[in-house]
Parts: sequence; structure tokens; C-alpha cells
Amino acid sequence: MAGTIQLLPDRTANQIAAGEVVQRPASVVKELLENAIDAKATIIKLYVKNGGCTLIQVDDNGIGMNVFDARMCWERHATSKITKADDLYNLNTLGFRGEALASIASVSEVEMKTKCVHEDTGTRVIINAGKFINQENTAATQGTSIAVKNLFYNIPARKNFLKSISVETKHTFEEFQRIALAYPAITFEYYNQGKNLLKLESGDLKKRVNDLFNLKEGELIETNEDTDIVGINGFIGNPKIAKRTRGNQYLFANGRFIKDPYLNHAIVSGYGNLLEEKKYPFYILFLNVDPSKIDVNIHPTKHEVKFEDGRHVYTLLQSVIKKTLGAHFVIPTDTQMLNALDVNPNQNVNDRFAFINPDVNQNFNPFGHKKPKTPTSWEKLDEILNTPINPPKQQSFFAQPEKTTDIVNQHFEIFQIQDTYLVTKIEGELNLIHQHRAHRQILYERYTSNQPVSSQQLLFPRTLELSKSDFALYLEMEKDINALGFDISEFGQSTIIINGLPSELSKEDGASVIIQIIDDFKTNFQDLKIAKKDALRQAAAKNAAIKTGKTLNQTEMQVLVNDLLHCKQKTIDQSGKTIAVILTKQSLERFFH
Repeated sequence: MAGTIQLLPDRTANQIAAGEVVQRPASVVKELLENAIDAKATIIKLYVKNGGCTLIQVDDNGIGMNVFDARMCWERHATSKITKADDLYNLNTLGFRGEALASIASVSEVEMKTKCVHEDTGTRVIINAGKFINQENTAATQGTSIAVKNLFYNIPARKNFLKSISVETKHTFEEFQRIALAYPAITFEYYNQGKNLLKLESGDLKKRVNDLFNLKEGELIETNEDTDIVGINGFIGNPKIAKRTRGNQYLFANGRFIKDPYLNHAIVSGYGNLLEEKKYPFYILFLNVDPSKIDVNIHPTKHEVKFEDGRHVYTLLQSVIKKTLGAHFVIPTDTQMLNALDVNPNQNVNDRFAFINPDVNQNFNPFGHKKPKTPTSWEKLDEILNTPINPPKQQSFFAQPEKTTDIVNQHFEIFQIQDTYLVTKIEGELNLIHQHRAHRQILYERYTSNQPVSSQQLLFPRTLELSKSDFALYLEMEKDINALGFDISEFGQSTIIINGLPSELSKEDGASVIIQIIDDFKTNFQDLKIAKKDALRQAAAKNAAIKTGKTLNQTEMQVLVNDLLHCKQKTIDQSGKTIAVILTKQSLERFFH
């Protein structure tokens, strides 16, 4: 009698395996680049079109394959890396399971050309949707070229889960960047839409890091420690360059990029209080462990690993970070400090301190004269509260946008508290307004209205050098950025030139705002999964808006309140954060029951 359990056809089994190994185009990039490295290539070129959805091609000058291996490598579990299960615990290669190529071929159209040094001619293989189509001799140079076309064309449901071209392009570049960091002795080239965007010449790790991130002198701190359990080497960032996003954090185990929140916590905690709140450090660290003490086979993508002695690795990593930072940020005696920094002992003390900490406010004097009383003083609140108010309504003005035209463009009594909040009375109710959030909402609604945004041209245009990944991202959204009042254009392989800024921005803030917009865009667009244009508008509004801590004059406060009254959303912004709080007479009386 026939049973209900049966063996799956090979093509179906390969497609299921592809669901684990090939999650998106970047997964293909990772597997092909790792194969090229295992093939002892010294030059590797990556070509990507439409985020890798229509083409991913990797060319290398490695050892290549003979005619037999060129056919066998596409069979499932065919591998040259291991021969028995015990080999899994002594791995010195990136690939080993023999699943990747078979999985890739089952969900795409593949063409490979390869030639080894001992063969006179090369071999060309064509496979479509896992089905072998053709194999023939061909003219080829030593090495291997694999082109993967139309990814997921035979599984539309999988294709529908891919993100936009810009998101997939970013993921493919990140995978390229990780592998390029891990192997600085190899020359890498990156092509997008047929254009060469990056060429990384072979060299040491410091050269590779500088080529990719354009860091300045003193922003990178080298670390090198060797113990019986783990060797730790690489670079950590000066706390000054910590960012609000986690993007530039790279941890490798035996040359393999890994994601490990546990070890990431060790690194961040090693910085201690040198980091500002909600800032994340830059680091590129390599852990070298005995292959028998680490399991890299716990996840199909091999991004996760398991250490035999994970707790000791955590402790050692944390200690190395503390030791490295301590050596660079030790506080010496006054005499040692002056000698080491070559500072004139007769120099003004504020100037000396500013040299050590450039972020210090040199004009701040806690013992100076008191600031004269202005309408921003607390007495003004008492005056407003004691002014007779109209009988309270069921809802405040902010909840009744249809009445906006009756009261906008009026003059309000306004004062500022702690250079952060505006207090004013509107229609008989006391309104407490968060100045940064209010201005951010004003700008956001202005950007979403698709009306022309006024800009100011700079008398002296500024150039800004970006990291390679940020520059690639900028190219994807250049048109959308300029629609927000910026006038920016490409100026070299990783440099942009700022010709104009939105009228809200000062000339001094322009470059830093661009950097913050790119950082916030990466967070909003990918972590919050919102549309690209909306993510960019939110990032631009957030960074162009006036900041908390900024003192506003009466005119600026009047304009801000009136502009807020024109907004569609006046009390809560699109992310759910409070812009304004309304204090009615009843709500105030609750404090005095």
C-alpha cells in the first residue's frame, strides 16, 4: 500500500534550500565572493544591476576549474572543502557545505565561464532554474566568471518580497564591503549599472579602512592583543565619531563577518561613559580563534557562530577595548598634559581646555552676570495665567483645524522656557509647545506638499567627502535631496559639492546636516520600513529644524507658532511624538486640589 510520505524532487529540494541560503541578491553576492576568495583570487570584480535583481556577476583570477569540476560544482552538496563531518570543526575556508551554487541556480538563470591553469581552453556552463542546459568549451582567461541573472524569476512570490532597487543595492554593497574589509590583500572592484564606483587596491587593513571610510587622522585607534583563547586585532573609532546608527560596526571571526549582539555589548560596554547617550561606536575587529573552538555551521547564512568559550571571549574583548581607550584617553597631570600637547602654559585656560575638548563652550561662565529678565522669564507665566480666560471649550484649537483661518497670523504673547519650550495662550487655553518638534512638523508638511522649497546659494561652495557606502547611497537619492531645497552634485568618486542649502539652514550647518540626513535615512528607511521619499523628508525635517537649547527672539517665536497653526497635525507628529500640550483651566486646577 502506498504511503503518504515521499521524496521531494531535486529541483523542489533545491528551491527549499535556496529559501534558506538565498534570501535576497546580497546573499548571492556573499556566496560568489566567498567562493572567489576560497579559489585564491587576488583580483575580484563585482557587477550589479538593479540591486542584483537582474544581474550579479563576479569575476576572479583564481585557480579556476577543469571541465569535470565545472559541471560538478552545481550539484547539491558537491564540495571540495570537506570530506567528513569532523572537518566541520577545523574549517579554514569560507564555503564548505556545497549548497550555495545549487541553491542559486535553482532560482535564477546562470552562466559560468572558468579555466584552470593546466587547461588550454575554458568551460562554459548554462543552467536555468536548476535545469542543466549546456556545457561547452570556450575561450577564457584563468579564473572564474559567474553571472546570475533574473533572480527569483521562476518564484514570483519570493520576488515580491524584495525591497526597492535602492535598498537591495545598499545590501549588496554592504556585503561587498564586509568581504573587502576582511581581505585587504585582495584587490576588489565594484560596478553598479555598468559604472565603476569603487576600486580597492590591495594593501594592509589600515589602507583598506581609509579607502572605504575616509577617516581623518586620530579618528581611528588600532588595537592588537593576543591571548591563549582569542587573538583580537583591528581598529576602534574615537568616541567623537560615534553615530546614532549602528551601521559602521564590523566584527569578524576567523575572517568571516558575524552578527553577535552578545559580543557587540562587550565592545560598547568597553567604551563606558566615553560614549554619549544613544550613540554607537565605530569598530572593525577581528577575532582569531582555533577553528576547533568555534562552530560556524549553526545558521545557513553563516552570519552567526558559536564560541566554545563565549564568556571568556566576551570578557577579553571588553578588557581589550577598555585598555585601548585607556591608553589614548588617559588623564595626565597638568604638567604632563601641557608638555605632551605642546601648549603654552601662559595660554588662556579656556583655550587650553578647548584644545583638548573642541566641543566645549568657551564662552560659558557659570559665575558671570545674570542674564537680564526678558519675556522668557518665569514671571511671564504668572502674568499669562492670571489673565482672565474665556470659558473652556470641549476641545482645544489644535483639535479643530477648521478654525485655523480665524486665528492664524495673529500676535500671541509667547515666552520660552529652558530654550526648549514655548508657552502661549491660544483661544483662552495655555499651550506648551516643543520648539524642535514643532519646526520639524512644519518642515515635514512643507516637504510633503510638493511645493517648491526656497534655497540659498553659497558664495563659496563646500565639498564633502563621504564614505564609499554613504556616497553610493547619496547617488540613489540625489534627485530627492535636491527637491528639498539643497543644491548638491557629484564631485569625484566619493565627494559631493554643496552649492546651496534650504533657507532654514545656516551655511555652517550644511555639511553636518547632510551627513545626519544620510544616517537618519538609513535608520528610517530600513529599520522602520517606510517609503524612501517619506524617510528622506523625515530625515531632512529633523535635521534642518531648530534644535532644543536654541534661544529664540520674539519674531522667531511668533513665526513658529503661526506656522504650526497652519499644519494639518499640530499636537502629535507622524511618529506619534507630542508637539504641543494644552493646559485648560480645569487641568491646571488639578494641581491645586
